[in-house]
Amino acid sequence: MKAIIAVVPLLFVAMASAADGQFSGVSTKGNLSVWRVNHGNGAVSLCSFEGHKNEPQCYPWSIGGTAGNYQIIGGDDVLSTWRINASNGTVSLCEYKDVTDPPICTPWSAQ
Repeated sequence: MKAIIAVVPLLFVAMASAADGQFSGVSTKGNLSVWRVNHGNGAVSLCSFEGHKNEPQCYPWSIGGTAGNYQIIGGDDVLSTWRINASNGTVSLCEYKDVTDPPICTPWSAQ
């Protein structure tokens, strides 16, 4: 019984992190990769597709920010993307230097 009681809080933590907002994405030029965004905290990540027999490969997420209403602004560059906080209009550019590391994002613009 003690083991069950110890596991219950861990399940709630896992559920809370999985339910951290909604997600959407935008494809890059050529449609072989897609940027995805966490609408709740603004974290972004790139996923790419290498062929029909392989599943998409997704790369590390950027650092998220304060709660907001974040979206991706589509562009042609595969390794960088703009994100916007639709609540206040601020923007930030995120870019992968190496896809094995999280993308680096600029500070948010002034309002």
